[in-house]
Amino acid sequence: MGTERVNANTEIAEVFDRHRSSLLGLAILLTGSRAVAEEVVQDAFANAIPRWENIEDPEHYLRRAIVNQTRTLGRRATLFRAIPLRPERVTGEPELDETWHHLRRLPQRQRTAIVLRIHLDLSDAEIADRLECPEATVRSLIFRGLARIRKDLS
Repeated sequence: MGTERVNANTEIAEVFDRHRSSLLGLAILLTGSRAVAEEVVQDAFANAIPRWENIEDPEHYLRRAIVNQTRTLGRRATLFRAIPLRPERVTGEPELDETWHHLRRLPQRQRTAIVLRIHLDLSDAEIADRLECPEATVRSLIFRGLARIRKDLS
């Protein structure tokens, strides 16, 4: 029993080392805050540990957990919509910060769908699975979100 625990801990540490950076990037794009993103990623790993032996694809599981946690945060953030939006340094990389400035203006579901498509290059079916909605809704979310960004840029 002790050996199984050590093996699980080693596997968790390896998955953390291998995927932390990409999961953190996903969470930053979804939340707009490195600090919040780090907490979301940490929570996703912490919540996965008790059920680790039953998780077939840890990366998929963790990405889904991050998307779900940011959706929950997004619902709570609706309380702060009255605060004026101003450009914010999120990553320190000008292109990503400018992207975030436009993404944060979108409703949470549109932002999530666009990030999953562009950042993770997921298909409509994969995004629909993560957002728990039909593929047609995914296409609509992406279309409307990109249209709004184009309008903001013009």
